[in-house]
Amino acid sequence: MRARNRLSSQFLKSAPVGKHCDGAGLWLIKRDDGGAQWVLRVTVHGRRREMGLGGFPLLSLAEARKLSDRWRKMAAAGRDPI
Repeated sequence: MRARNRLSSQFLKSAPVGKHCDGAGLWLIKRDDGGAQWVLRVTVHGRRREMGLGGFPLLSLAEARKLSDRWRKMAAAGRDPI
């Protein structure tokens, strides 16, 4: 099983610009302008899909993990979450 829950709320407060993986397809993308967003990467029928979940800090780490679990289960069932 893939590593999960790599990020901590403490790290998110001072995360540098770039892409940061929480594990199992959940990414935090920190932009130059100081904004950040959550993105979930899943593979459905051999195609990689990227789905925006919401902005940080409006969507917390815990909420992003719950949403990613929900959409990941849908993708595992063969349905495209997008």
